[in-house]
Amino acid sequence: MPYIISGLVFIFISILSIPSTWFESNVVRKRLMNTPKDFNMKGKLSIRRLTPLVINMMTLLNINISVEKHERIETNLQLGGQEGKLSVEDFITVKAVLGLVLPLYLLFLGVVSGKSLPIFLAIITIPMGFFLPDQWLKAKIDRRKAQIKRELPYVLNSIAVMSEAGLNLMPAIQEVSSKEESELSSELKRVVQDVSVGESQIKALERMAERCQVDEVNRFISALSQNIERGAAGITRVLRNLAKEAWEERKKNAQHLGEQASMKLFFPLLILAFPATAIFILGPAILSIMEFLLSDSF
Repeated sequence: MPYIISGLVFIFISILSIPSTWFESNVVRKRLMNTPKDFNMKGKLSIRRLTPLVINMMTLLNINISVEKHERIETNLQLGGQEGKLSVEDFITVKAVLGLVLPLYLLFLGVVSGKSLPIFLAIITIPMGFFLPDQWLKAKIDRRKAQIKRELPYVLNSIAVMSEAGLNLMPAIQEVSSKEESELSSELKRVVQDVSVGESQIKALERMAERCQVDEVNRFISALSQNIERGAAGITRVLRNLAKEAWEERKKNAQHLGEQASMKLFFPLLILAFPATAIFILGPAILSIMEFLLSDSF
Protein backbone atom coordinates (compact mmCIF):
# COMPACT_ATOMS: atom_id res chain seq x y z
CA MET A 1 0.00 0.00 0.00
CA PRO A 2 2.63 2.66 0.90
CA TYR A 3 4.57 1.77 -2.26
CA ILE A 4 1.53 2.45 -4.46
CA ILE A 5 0.81 5.80 -2.80
CA SER A 6 4.44 6.88 -2.97
CA GLY A 7 4.61 5.87 -6.65
CA LEU A 8 1.55 7.93 -7.54
CA VAL A 9 2.91 10.93 -5.63
CA PHE A 10 6.24 10.59 -7.44
CA ILE A 11 4.53 10.53 -10.85
CA PHE A 12 2.43 13.58 -9.95
CA ILE A 13 5.46 15.57 -8.76
CA SER A 14 7.41 14.55 -11.87
CA ILE A 15 4.68 15.88 -14.13
CA LEU A 16 4.55 19.16 -12.22
CA SER A 17 8.31 19.57 -12.50
CA ILE A 18 8.25 19.49 -16.32
CA PRO A 19 8.72 23.03 -17.70
CA SER A 20 5.49 24.64 -18.82
CA THR A 21 7.16 25.93 -22.00
CA TRP A 22 7.58 22.35 -23.14
CA PHE A 23 3.85 21.77 -22.79
CA GLU A 24 3.01 25.00 -24.56
CA SER A 25 5.24 24.23 -27.53
CA ASN A 26 3.76 20.77 -27.90
CA VAL A 27 0.22 22.08 -27.63
CA VAL A 28 0.91 24.65 -30.35
CA ARG A 29 2.37 21.94 -32.55
CA LYS A 30 -0.64 19.71 -31.95
CA ARG A 31 -3.07 22.54 -32.78
CA LEU A 32 -1.25 23.30 -36.02
CA MET A 33 -1.31 19.63 -37.03
CA ASN A 34 -5.00 19.14 -36.28
CA THR A 35 -6.05 22.67 -37.32
CA PRO A 36 -9.19 22.76 -35.19
CA LYS A 37 -11.63 25.50 -36.07
CA ASP A 38 -13.59 25.66 -32.87
CA PHE A 39 -11.00 25.89 -30.09
CA ASN A 40 -11.74 29.52 -29.19
CA MET A 41 -15.44 29.79 -28.53
CA LYS A 42 -17.94 31.93 -26.73
CA GLY A 43 -19.38 30.94 -23.43
CA LYS A 44 -17.73 29.32 -20.45
CA LEU A 45 -17.91 25.66 -19.54
CA SER A 46 -16.38 24.16 -16.43
CA ILE A 47 -14.95 21.31 -18.49
CA ARG A 48 -12.77 23.78 -20.38
CA ARG A 49 -10.72 24.32 -17.26
CA LEU A 50 -9.57 20.73 -17.57
CA THR A 51 -9.12 20.77 -21.35
CA PRO A 52 -5.58 22.25 -21.40
CA LEU A 53 -4.45 19.72 -18.79
CA VAL A 54 -5.89 16.78 -20.72
CA ILE A 55 -4.40 18.00 -24.00
CA ASN A 56 -1.02 18.42 -22.29
CA MET A 57 -1.19 14.91 -20.90
CA MET A 58 -2.12 13.49 -24.30
CA THR A 59 0.80 15.34 -25.84
CA LEU A 60 3.13 14.07 -23.11
CA LEU A 61 1.99 10.48 -23.68
CA ASN A 62 2.13 10.99 -27.49
CA ILE A 63 -1.57 10.18 -27.91
CA ASN A 64 -2.72 11.64 -31.21
CA ILE A 65 -6.26 11.96 -32.52
CA SER A 66 -6.46 11.11 -36.20
CA VAL A 67 -7.67 13.71 -38.65
CA GLU A 68 -10.62 11.52 -39.63
CA LYS A 69 -11.76 11.11 -36.03
CA HIS A 70 -11.26 14.83 -35.37
CA GLU A 71 -13.42 15.71 -38.37
CA ARG A 72 -16.06 13.16 -37.39
CA ILE A 73 -16.37 14.59 -33.88
CA GLU A 74 -16.45 18.11 -35.30
CA THR A 75 -19.23 17.13 -37.71
CA ASN A 76 -21.27 15.47 -34.97
CA LEU A 77 -20.92 18.52 -32.73
CA GLN A 78 -22.12 20.65 -35.61
CA LEU A 79 -25.08 18.36 -36.29
CA GLY A 80 -25.95 18.38 -32.60
CA GLY A 81 -26.01 22.17 -32.44
CA GLN A 82 -22.97 22.27 -30.14
CA GLU A 83 -20.78 24.27 -32.51
CA GLY A 84 -19.70 27.37 -30.61
CA LYS A 85 -20.56 25.69 -27.29
CA LEU A 86 -18.29 22.67 -27.17
CA SER A 87 -15.04 22.14 -29.03
CA VAL A 88 -13.54 18.87 -30.19
CA GLU A 89 -10.92 19.16 -27.45
CA ASP A 90 -13.64 19.72 -24.83
CA PHE A 91 -15.50 16.63 -26.00
CA ILE A 92 -12.32 14.54 -25.85
CA THR A 93 -11.72 15.92 -22.35
CA VAL A 94 -15.17 14.78 -21.23
CA LYS A 95 -14.49 11.26 -22.50
CA ALA A 96 -11.03 11.22 -20.92
CA VAL A 97 -12.30 12.43 -17.55
CA LEU A 98 -15.24 10.01 -17.44
CA GLY A 99 -13.38 7.07 -18.98
CA LEU A 100 -9.92 7.39 -17.37
CA VAL A 101 -9.55 10.00 -14.62
CA LEU A 102 -12.70 9.11 -12.70
CA PRO A 103 -12.06 5.33 -12.77
CA LEU A 104 -8.46 5.88 -11.64
CA TYR A 105 -9.68 8.08 -8.80
CA LEU A 106 -12.22 5.45 -7.73
CA LEU A 107 -9.58 2.74 -8.00
CA PHE A 108 -7.25 4.80 -5.83
CA LEU A 109 -9.99 5.22 -3.24
CA GLY A 110 -10.66 1.50 -3.27
CA VAL A 111 -6.98 0.65 -2.77
CA VAL A 112 -6.55 3.19 0.02
CA SER A 113 -9.76 2.33 1.86
CA GLY A 114 -9.54 -1.41 1.21
CA LYS A 115 -13.18 -1.54 0.11
CA SER A 116 -14.39 -3.32 -3.01
CA LEU A 117 -17.25 -0.95 -3.91
CA PRO A 118 -15.03 1.85 -5.37
CA ILE A 119 -13.09 -0.75 -7.37
CA PHE A 120 -16.34 -2.19 -8.71
CA LEU A 121 -17.56 1.31 -9.63
CA ALA A 122 -14.23 2.02 -11.35
CA ILE A 123 -14.61 -1.08 -13.54
CA ILE A 124 -18.16 -0.05 -14.51
CA THR A 125 -17.20 3.59 -15.12
CA ILE A 126 -14.53 2.82 -17.74
CA PRO A 127 -16.89 1.65 -20.56
CA MET A 128 -19.65 4.02 -19.49
CA GLY A 129 -17.29 7.01 -19.56
CA PHE A 130 -16.40 6.44 -23.19
CA PHE A 131 -19.93 5.41 -24.20
CA LEU A 132 -22.16 8.02 -22.55
CA PRO A 133 -20.74 11.17 -24.25
CA ASP A 134 -21.32 9.63 -27.68
CA GLN A 135 -24.87 8.69 -26.74
CA TRP A 136 -25.50 12.17 -25.36
CA LEU A 137 -24.28 13.73 -28.61
CA LYS A 138 -26.37 11.30 -30.66
CA ALA A 139 -29.46 12.29 -28.66
CA LYS A 140 -28.65 15.96 -29.30
CA ILE A 141 -28.40 15.27 -33.05
CA ASP A 142 -31.72 13.42 -33.15
CA ARG A 143 -33.46 16.13 -31.12
CA ARG A 144 -32.10 18.89 -33.35
CA LYS A 145 -33.16 17.10 -36.54
CA ALA A 146 -36.65 16.56 -35.14
CA GLN A 147 -36.90 20.25 -34.21
CA ILE A 148 -35.82 21.32 -37.71
CA LYS A 149 -38.47 19.07 -39.22
CA ARG A 150 -41.15 20.64 -37.02
CA GLU A 151 -40.08 24.18 -37.89
CA LEU A 152 -39.73 23.67 -41.65
CA PRO A 153 -43.43 24.02 -42.68
CA TYR A 154 -43.84 27.32 -40.80
CA VAL A 155 -40.62 28.72 -42.23
CA LEU A 156 -41.50 27.74 -45.80
CA ASN A 157 -44.93 29.35 -45.54
CA SER A 158 -43.40 32.51 -44.07
CA ILE A 159 -40.81 32.75 -46.87
CA ALA A 160 -43.56 32.21 -49.45
CA VAL A 161 -45.62 35.03 -47.93
CA MET A 162 -42.60 37.36 -47.99
CA SER A 163 -41.93 36.42 -51.62
CA GLU A 164 -45.53 37.16 -52.53
CA ALA A 165 -45.10 40.57 -50.88
CA GLY A 166 -42.40 41.39 -53.41
CA LEU A 167 -39.17 40.46 -51.61
CA ASN A 168 -36.45 38.47 -53.32
CA LEU A 169 -35.29 35.12 -51.93
CA MET A 170 -32.42 36.27 -49.67
CA PRO A 171 -34.25 39.31 -48.22
CA ALA A 172 -37.24 37.06 -47.54
CA ILE A 173 -35.05 34.49 -45.79
CA GLN A 174 -33.37 37.24 -43.77
CA GLU A 175 -36.72 38.70 -42.71
CA VAL A 176 -38.11 35.32 -41.64
CA SER A 177 -34.96 34.20 -39.80
CA SER A 178 -34.77 37.46 -37.85
CA LYS A 179 -38.28 36.99 -36.42
CA GLU A 180 -37.58 33.78 -34.50
CA GLU A 181 -34.84 32.11 -32.49
CA SER A 182 -34.71 28.45 -33.45
CA GLU A 183 -32.40 25.90 -35.00
CA LEU A 184 -33.69 26.38 -38.53
CA SER A 185 -33.69 30.16 -38.19
CA SER A 186 -30.07 30.04 -37.05
CA GLU A 187 -29.14 28.01 -40.12
CA LEU A 188 -30.94 30.47 -42.39
CA LYS A 189 -29.10 33.34 -40.74
CA ARG A 190 -25.83 31.63 -41.56
CA VAL A 191 -26.95 31.31 -45.18
CA VAL A 192 -27.63 35.04 -45.32
CA GLN A 193 -24.26 35.77 -43.74
CA ASP A 194 -22.44 33.53 -46.21
CA VAL A 195 -24.15 35.24 -49.14
CA SER A 196 -23.38 38.68 -47.72
CA VAL A 197 -19.64 37.94 -47.71
CA GLY A 198 -19.66 36.96 -51.38
CA GLU A 199 -20.57 33.28 -51.45
CA SER A 200 -23.09 32.16 -54.05
CA GLN A 201 -26.63 31.43 -52.96
CA ILE A 202 -26.49 27.81 -54.15
CA LYS A 203 -23.22 27.13 -52.33
CA ALA A 204 -24.52 28.70 -49.12
CA LEU A 205 -27.69 26.60 -49.30
CA GLU A 206 -25.67 23.43 -49.95
CA ARG A 207 -23.56 24.11 -46.89
CA MET A 208 -26.75 24.49 -44.87
CA ALA A 209 -27.87 21.06 -46.10
CA GLU A 210 -24.56 19.59 -44.93
CA ARG A 211 -25.00 21.13 -41.49
CA CYS A 212 -28.58 19.89 -41.09
CA GLN A 213 -28.59 16.52 -42.89
CA VAL A 214 -32.40 16.35 -42.86
CA ASP A 215 -34.22 14.88 -45.85
CA GLU A 216 -36.90 17.56 -45.91
CA VAL A 217 -34.29 20.32 -45.84
CA ASN A 218 -32.36 18.59 -48.62
CA ARG A 219 -35.47 18.57 -50.82
CA PHE A 220 -36.15 22.22 -49.98
CA ILE A 221 -32.60 23.28 -50.88
CA SER A 222 -32.52 21.15 -54.02
CA ALA A 223 -35.73 22.73 -55.29
CA LEU A 224 -34.49 26.22 -54.45
CA SER A 225 -31.15 25.61 -56.18
CA GLN A 226 -32.87 24.43 -59.35
CA ASN A 227 -35.17 27.43 -59.26
CA ILE A 228 -32.25 29.83 -58.75
CA GLU A 229 -30.40 28.33 -61.71
CA ARG A 230 -33.46 28.91 -63.89
CA GLY A 231 -33.60 32.58 -62.90
CA ALA A 232 -35.60 32.52 -59.62
CA ALA A 233 -38.93 32.72 -61.41
CA GLY A 234 -41.95 31.15 -59.69
CA ILE A 235 -40.21 30.85 -56.34
CA THR A 236 -43.46 31.37 -54.44
CA ARG A 237 -45.16 28.41 -56.10
CA VAL A 238 -42.15 26.22 -55.35
CA LEU A 239 -42.17 27.27 -51.69
CA ARG A 240 -45.91 26.62 -51.41
CA ASN A 241 -45.50 23.12 -52.81
CA LEU A 242 -42.59 22.41 -50.49
CA ALA A 243 -44.57 23.68 -47.50
CA LYS A 244 -47.49 21.45 -48.44
CA GLU A 245 -45.21 18.42 -48.70
CA ALA A 246 -43.63 19.27 -45.36
CA TRP A 247 -47.05 19.52 -43.70
CA GLU A 248 -48.09 16.15 -45.14
CA GLU A 249 -44.84 14.60 -43.92
CA ARG A 250 -45.42 16.08 -40.50
CA LYS A 251 -48.94 14.63 -40.37
CA LYS A 252 -47.60 11.20 -41.26
CA ASN A 253 -44.96 11.46 -38.56
CA ALA A 254 -47.62 12.52 -36.03
CA GLN A 255 -49.79 9.52 -36.96
CA HIS A 256 -46.79 7.22 -36.68
CA LEU A 257 -45.87 8.62 -33.27
CA GLY A 258 -49.50 8.22 -32.17
CA GLU A 259 -49.44 4.55 -33.16
CA GLN A 260 -46.20 4.04 -31.30
CA ALA A 261 -47.60 5.78 -28.22
CA SER A 262 -50.65 3.50 -28.16
CA MET A 263 -48.42 0.43 -28.35
CA LYS A 264 -46.16 1.75 -25.60
CA LEU A 265 -49.15 2.45 -23.33
CA PHE A 266 -50.64 -1.02 -23.83
CA PHE A 267 -48.32 -2.90 -21.50
CA PRO A 268 -48.39 -0.33 -18.64
CA LEU A 269 -52.18 -0.33 -18.83
CA LEU A 270 -52.18 -4.13 -18.88
CA ILE A 271 -49.93 -4.29 -15.82
CA LEU A 272 -51.47 -1.45 -13.80
CA ALA A 273 -55.08 -1.07 -14.90
CA PHE A 274 -56.06 -4.70 -15.50
CA PRO A 275 -55.43 -5.91 -11.91
CA ALA A 276 -57.41 -2.97 -10.51
CA THR A 277 -60.26 -3.65 -12.93
CA ALA A 278 -60.20 -7.35 -12.14
CA ILE A 279 -60.34 -6.65 -8.40
CA PHE A 280 -63.19 -4.17 -8.90
CA ILE A 281 -65.22 -6.65 -10.96
CA LEU A 282 -64.35 -9.94 -9.27
CA GLY A 283 -64.07 -8.62 -5.71
CA PRO A 284 -67.83 -8.58 -4.92
CA ALA A 285 -68.26 -11.97 -6.58
CA ILE A 286 -65.47 -13.49 -4.51
CA LEU A 287 -66.90 -12.01 -1.31
CA SER A 288 -70.36 -13.40 -2.16
CA ILE A 289 -68.92 -16.87 -2.80
CA MET A 290 -66.99 -16.77 0.50
CA GLU A 291 -70.12 -15.73 2.42
CA PHE A 292 -72.10 -18.52 0.77
CA LEU A 293 -69.46 -21.15 1.63
CA LEU A 294 -69.16 -19.90 5.19
CA SER A 295 -72.95 -19.92 5.69
CA ASP A 296 -73.18 -23.52 4.43
CA SER A 297 -70.36 -24.65 6.71
CA PHE A 298 -72.21 -23.34 9.79
